[in-house]
Amino acid sequence: MNRRSFAVSQFGTRLGTRAEGEAARARLLAAMEELPPDGQLVVSLDDVEVLSGSFADELIAKSYQLLLSGVYAERTMVVAAPSAELAEGLNDKLTQRNLAMLRVDGDDWSVLGRLAVPHRDTLALVIARDQATAKALADALEIPANACHQRLRRLVELRLVLQERIHSTAPRTQYLFRSIL
Repeated sequence: MNRRSFAVSQFGTRLGTRAEGEAARARLLAAMEELPPDGQLVVSLDDVEVLSGSFADELIAKSYQLLLSGVYAERTMVVAAPSAELAEGLNDKLTQRNLAMLRVDGDDWSVLGRLAVPHRDTLALVIARDQATAKALADALEIPANACHQRLRRLVELRLVLQERIHSTAPRTQYLFRSIL
């Protein structure tokens, strides 16, 4: 996967107003457009001291919502934040918008926003395995296949996992679900 970083610190270290976030959004969206169709934008909060919810909502949450609408093909976005506290305002705004995205810190990850516990469990298994079929995930989670499909559909909608067609046979098409990390 082609990953590129977008440093939020280019707008300052103490980011607070909605107007500042709105003005910065054009740059983030331009960076998104420059990615290949399957690329990933890593929004880095390194060197940022304060990130208000208003700025985070305008810059990151609204851009992410646009990404999920399908405008940017199969691109994905994650937030690289050195602490959960720094991303707290973004977490609140994603929750209000009923969205969820991944926060990474080195090899560690967590979910920002709203994602039910069963979905988090399924996401954790996909990330741990890097890729898996729905059947393999359902078996590992000890849940019915249709319940697993429902969870995976939400994770794909939120671009927390990627779906790839691997086999097409009547009456069902088979997919492989891949981690975006």
